[in-house]
Amino acid sequence: MIVSTQRPAHGGAVVAHHEGRVVLVHRALPGEIVEAELRGRRGGVSYASAVGVLSQSPDRVPPRCPHFGICGGCSWQHAAYPAQLQYKMEVVQDAWHGAGLRLPPDTPISGMADPWRYRIRGEFEAIGGGADLEFGFHRLRSHQTFPITTCPIHDLRIERTLFAFRDAGRELGEEDIQNILLTVEPTGPGVLWRIRRRGRSRPDQDQKLAQAASLRVPDLTLLDDSIGLDFWDLRFRVRSETFVQTNYKQMLVLYQAALEMLDAGPSAAVLDLYSGIGTISVAAARTARAVTGVEENPGAAQLSLLSARINSSVNLRALSGRVESVLGGIRLGEYQLGILDPPRAGCDPQAIAELLRLGLDRLVYISCEPSTHARDIAHLVRGGYRVRRAALVDMFPHTYHIESVALLERG
Repeated sequence: MIVSTQRPAHGGAVVAHHEGRVVLVHRALPGEIVEAELRGRRGGVSYASAVGVLSQSPDRVPPRCPHFGICGGCSWQHAAYPAQLQYKMEVVQDAWHGAGLRLPPDTPISGMADPWRYRIRGEFEAIGGGADLEFGFHRLRSHQTFPITTCPIHDLRIERTLFAFRDAGRELGEEDIQNILLTVEPTGPGVLWRIRRRGRSRPDQDQKLAQAASLRVPDLTLLDDSIGLDFWDLRFRVRSETFVQTNYKQMLVLYQAALEMLDAGPSAAVLDLYSGIGTISVAAARTARAVTGVEENPGAAQLSLLSARINSSVNLRALSGRVESVLGGIRLGEYQLGILDPPRAGCDPQAIAELLRLGLDRLVYISCEPSTHARDIAHLVRGGYRVRRAALVDMFPHTYHIESVALLERG
């Protein structure tokens, strides 16, 4: 079918129409006329991929990765980077509009000077085994996997370590690896690895495999417990089972924007919700009177306590538990400011209700999912808050993901 594409859609496709139906077309750009091949339907929406471009957008560029179009990771490598930022801004505006909100007109979007090799964490699926062992990703909109030869959005050390494990696995005849997770130190030689196997775990064999892989990357230090994460003269520890922002450079841009909005002075008590290993908690504790981090993952909460000790943050405490449950035990007036960075699904409705009960003077809400971000902000606005500022930070160039941060104040 031949379609004219219109605006970008969240998920990395472009909206088009065919015979009165909405079609989301992958591998196309807004304003193009493409030949598209249907890939499936869900609800009232059809999904297609562009197989030919009849009228090309001036923003179209050759994708750098040989796997683009097959891989389900990158969505916009065929678009010039400034155009990618514009698409993401439009997607966020649409999400806010759908929630009955208006994104502040002066909202900036922060991109990268070099939007390649930025990921410091990657998870790769094992394919085959023995002499044929490969690692790769899922295909676009599929559970099928395919082997990769490169991934230019990952730190080169991750790519080198991945293939070191692959070659070592071939040498040792590995047959039951399910996947491997690799995380690199942004400012050090450490590479944190975790192997998952089909069936029972085999820690002794994992160590043997890692030792064989380390011989292939002698300039790197392969670690199985934790690695360091340092920024702004602050130090943290990261483990495989704990969350870490995958783009170190843009993490600093995001945190700077969020902390400026928070504006935690020496008289302020701050709640850091979904606090992870305590990166924002410790940073906020440098200026605030007191900071309490709340984190459901007990391992991350323990690392947050460790972060407080490492950085001598005596005014910081960390609580382990679900945010909505912990908030229920907090008294009115105990805190003045809040900062929250929930998972992609956003806040539990009870967490929103508790925030409205507490009535903090100022909230800074960080999110990696525009739709749930807008939904939760709309609830907070209906509960008496006003959106004062917003900012977008492109943490994930060439993908459809975008990080948003908004400042809300009591009306």
